[in-house]
Amino acid sequence: MASSEAAPPQGLTVPVDSRRGPSRAGKRRAVRLGGREYTVVLPSLRDPRMHVAGVLLTLQVLGQTVLGFRLSIAQILICLATGALFEFLVVFFKDHAIIWPASGLLTGNSTAFILRVPGTLHGQWWSTHGIEIFIGVVVLGMATKYLIRWKGRHIFNPSNVALVLAFVVLGVQHTEPLDLWWIPMGLWMAVTYVILVGGGLLIAWELKMLGLVFGFMIAFAAFLAIAFSQAPDHCMVASWHATPMCGRDLWQILVTSPEVLIFALFMIPDPRTVPDGQVARVVFGIVVAMLAVLLIGPTTLEFWTKTAILSSLVIACALRFALVAFLAPFVAEGGGLRWMLGGFRWQVPAALAVALLCIGALPVAADISTTSPTPFAELPDGSTPKVTLLVGSGPATGEWVAAAAKAGLPPPGNTAPASASARVWLLPPYPTMTVSSNVHNFDQSLTSKTVNTMAHDIVLDLIIEAEARRSHDLTLAQSGAQDDALTEFTDVIKQDITAKKFVQKTYTFDQLSLLLFLPKFASQAPLLEGISLHGTATLTTRDASGNVLSKTTSTYAKTWGLGYTQQDSNGNQIGTNQLIQTDYTGLTPAP
Repeated sequence: MASSEAAPPQGLTVPVDSRRGPSRAGKRRAVRLGGREYTVVLPSLRDPRMHVAGVLLTLQVLGQTVLGFRLSIAQILICLATGALFEFLVVFFKDHAIIWPASGLLTGNSTAFILRVPGTLHGQWWSTHGIEIFIGVVVLGMATKYLIRWKGRHIFNPSNVALVLAFVVLGVQHTEPLDLWWIPMGLWMAVTYVILVGGGLLIAWELKMLGLVFGFMIAFAAFLAIAFSQAPDHCMVASWHATPMCGRDLWQILVTSPEVLIFALFMIPDPRTVPDGQVARVVFGIVVAMLAVLLIGPTTLEFWTKTAILSSLVIACALRFALVAFLAPFVAEGGGLRWMLGGFRWQVPAALAVALLCIGALPVAADISTTSPTPFAELPDGSTPKVTLLVGSGPATGEWVAAAAKAGLPPPGNTAPASASARVWLLPPYPTMTVSSNVHNFDQSLTSKTVNTMAHDIVLDLIIEAEARRSHDLTLAQSGAQDDALTEFTDVIKQDITAKKFVQKTYTFDQLSLLLFLPKFASQAPLLEGISLHGTATLTTRDASGNVLSKTTSTYAKTWGLGYTQQDSNGNQIGTNQLIQTDYTGLTPAP
């Protein structure tokens, strides 16, 4: 995040402010160790990085108490220690100095603030789960500061580039960024905004970065509005929102997101990785905003939306020196219309071409996501469910359950008998399904009728699959399952066919529960509603002549997710029962 550094004499890298000189960063002394003199630089309350750290640490305290951050105190402390130790050792051996490692502490703090490791829940204060990832990201970020340099300055914001690499390389199975939204709006969220915005603007003013910050925020809001006006059904799903957020709602979420404000107020305004000069900084902020919206376009999952925003700064930093060269004549000659008319410079047509390209690319990028499959996180075995639905194309959970139930009833006012199915399914007795309290909080559209319908359909689907297996009927299996669940059932049928055996499966159920689960053990994908069934399953295996080869009874404990009803190639509904879609067995229950 933000830092303020310059290179003082003798190669020592310590914080300074060009307006007040090196003494602003801390008092310098010298000590002799082993016959060598070491410069000593003490911390100073006037160092802008101390102010940034103060705001972030305050937010960390709120995160551990009232904001519900899925982060442990141990993970924070280890990140701080790793960044501080790295910088201290590098400066000690390279520059022969003993310094207060403000930059290392800030890199560690910002890494801990944004990085999350799935499996860590709020309240696990001393969990070291995934600590190797936290350490690796901090070390990588600090290494880029000293190894990737140009013209005496590091190119990338250390924590930013390391976080992006971690999210892209490790993916959703091992990492996730801090949620775009933390808790519902209330007293503590208002306090958070005051600290975040007030502290951020004061530090931006101190660093002469207000133009950059406002340039980014205004351009980000404007570019998003342009993109969503062309693709209003662009959607994003997140674990903290029951349904996909689309169009205007998504615009509002992104523009007011506290995490985006963290990015705008504390990560972009790094004096060592942004251009010098107010005009160049404003343009730099606009470029970051443009890149962020372009990269958001193809995303539908919050994980990749946040990664896209962070990636925009990585790309902008890589283009920083080219941007400075591009703007140099404009800045040198005072800018304005007089400069543009004074001579036909190559910068003018180039800028217009890029602007037109971006204006056209914004809605195109946003439109890409409207044909993407519904995002789902990995299952416990690391595989990804295959889902055929489109984001924003279907109704909410309760709505499609109610619609499916309604489709099975005769039309209103029609007293004539309805046509019966070609098969009559006899369901075994099953208990009333219980519903976890957090399910009602997550999906307030659930009613007792829809819950009973879900219980009926899940049992019916299993009976259909049992008959499909007994009769080696792969087509029949499609009436009870789809996507990953269908593959699981048909694979077993194919094995039976190869072995030339027939397996009859008989169920008994003593418990049905509708539960809420964390995808991939705490994902930024939507929470999952699954039906947990407990009972017994009896397998009777026969040969081709009908002779019983074996009969076994075992406990049946599985959790399934229901999907839409079966459709034909034209999208018309076939049947009325919702189909088993994905195996959720083993997923962690949501708190």
